[in-house]
Amino acid sequence: MKPQYFRLNTAFLLLVFLFVVLGNLPRFVPIAGSFGNINASELVLYLCAAPILVKNFKRLITSRAVLFLLCLNTFSLGVGIYHYGAASDAIFYNIRLSAMILSAFAAGVAMHWIFRDDISRLAKAFTITYGVATVFSFVVLAMYPDSTVLWLKLEQMGINFTGDPHQFRLVSTYLDPNFFGTIIVLPILMATMVIRHTHYFGIFLLMVVALLFSFSRSGISLALFAFACLFGIRLLSTVTQYQMKRITVRPAHVYFLLLSPFLILALIYSFDSQIERVVERFTTTRADNSALSRVRAFQTGVNLIAEHPLLGHGYNFSIRQLFKTGTKVDSSLQLVIISYGFVGTLLSFIAAGAWAWVISNKLRLLASPLPYLLFKKLVVYTALTLLWAGHFNQIVFYPFWLLPVLALFFYFDQLCVSLKSPQFSRSHHAALAHSL
Repeated sequence: MKPQYFRLNTAFLLLVFLFVVLGNLPRFVPIAGSFGNINASELVLYLCAAPILVKNFKRLITSRAVLFLLCLNTFSLGVGIYHYGAASDAIFYNIRLSAMILSAFAAGVAMHWIFRDDISRLAKAFTITYGVATVFSFVVLAMYPDSTVLWLKLEQMGINFTGDPHQFRLVSTYLDPNFFGTIIVLPILMATMVIRHTHYFGIFLLMVVALLFSFSRSGISLALFAFACLFGIRLLSTVTQYQMKRITVRPAHVYFLLLSPFLILALIYSFDSQIERVVERFTTTRADNSALSRVRAFQTGVNLIAEHPLLGHGYNFSIRQLFKTGTKVDSSLQLVIISYGFVGTLLSFIAAGAWAWVISNKLRLLASPLPYLLFKKLVVYTALTLLWAGHFNQIVFYPFWLLPVLALFFYFDQLCVSLKSPQFSRSHHAALAHSL
């Protein structure tokens, strides 16, 4: 790789790092505030993705994943205009989503050029990134334990931001504890791949504690379901390997299994009041106003789906109806169906499933098991987010969730494309990680 191109990719990934770490904090800066409901740092990221996209234009136009998503969004835009006319706000959000997809592709390409197939280094980079974001989030909690004070501060600065009142909850740099609770689960899963190193193990524990301090039912349950699913898949694989007489047990797995009960007891003892509050959040759901409002929001989603069930309303074209009625839709899956209809949603699921199947089979061909292992974690996390955690929050189209997740998927897409090239060779770091 040419030094100039290496610097370009590194600089863009550094910008992505700042985007993820700072979250909505740039709203505090008047110049870099928000334009409407979009963070200015988001606009900067979209603009800076352009050089990467130009340099990799051939990769862009030959990526079936990117073309499918862009075509789906364009078709959704046409459906929305047909139903509601040229609504400027909805058209803006469609353009924004396309820009987000392209920026995620640029980030995926940059990650591929920088990390190649070195999954260990990639996992470390993600762990550090979200570890720093967690530290910033605890600083926000220390400064504003009552989130209403923070919302008032933003309002005094002329920044239009609507947030729920939270007492001693980790609203994070994303200014929403439920979004943070869902987002932080993926870095926690990735951190398990590098926790044999003491400092990364410390970051792993910090993120787990942050998840507890978010008191997010959706985030905590997502983490439990994700670990349970991955453990089940691993157990099934182990039984299969045992039957085929090919079972191998790594020392790191044994150490983690032996330490797990002690770590759980230590967390319970150290954060007794926080865990008690988490339990209370789950046991008082029926009497909780937040939970009851989500039930009403779900019914609103059902009504909107019934209006245009096949092709949907078009992405974000139903927003005006929600504003008029003063209602909302919390479920991400419902929002997808409302936007693209049952036809578009089903087509997307089939295409995503087929693509994931092809990618996973290609990753199995690599000498190192780490790429396939991380891809499996990513697929399980994304599926559970959409089918479970996403029912409680509109997380799927949230930039701080969508862009990093899409970037990882595009990274694996480019990694598999490079397998066809005779110039591709495994990095020294990946070979070392596999040997360990």
